[in-house]
Amino acid sequence: MMCLRKSFRRRLHFWLRPIDQLVKSEFMKSLFKTIFRAVLVVLLLARVSLFAQSPTATGTINATLNNRNGIALVFDTDPSGITLGATGTSAITVSFGTISAFGPLSAGITRPTVTAASFTVSTVFDVKVTQGGLNSNSYRLLANLATVAPAGLSYKVDAVTLNTNQQTIQNNATYGNDIAHNLDLVVSTAAPGAGGPAVGTPLTATINFTATAN
Repeated sequence: MMCLRKSFRRRLHFWLRPIDQLVKSEFMKSLFKTIFRAVLVVLLLARVSLFAQSPTATGTINATLNNRNGIALVFDTDPSGITLGATGTSAITVSFGTISAFGPLSAGITRPTVTAASFTVSTVFDVKVTQGGLNSNSYRLLANLATVAPAGLSYKVDAVTLNTNQQTIQNNATYGNDIAHNLDLVVSTAAPGAGGPAVGTPLTATINFTATAN
């Protein structure tokens, strides 16, 4: 009887071992598949995330400056005057063309007076002064000849006869506006060598303007 029991137990144990191994093998396969799928999903999501993100670069600029106050002066063509050369700048030219006590004059040039001793030709120009960073509401405009005027000629700005010394043309002028000024050229009718200007020769003069903040 004891022999039969031992034999039965051995046979039962023999048959149970493959079943147990089979169960363990199927469980491991299922577990492996689950882990593999999870890893695959993570890799796919990581790949999608990498492709979805665009590469970027960053940088900074540290800007520094030194703010400076001051004023600026420019000359503009006046509608009633001649067209200025380099209008809108601080260094312009005014060409009166050919002038005389009688006869036609260039556009924008007038001849307000003619006397036995002289005649005057005139034009209008604009001055614009702007300022920045100043505690100033107005400016003073001064002018002077750079050198002595040619013989027989005199220059006026707004009735102020110019020489090489600075003279006030306008006080309390406002910033940012085109302010009209007259430029007059008084020409002697005397003959050359007798106090009159040279004839048939271009005559030039340079007038300096200065704007000073009040």
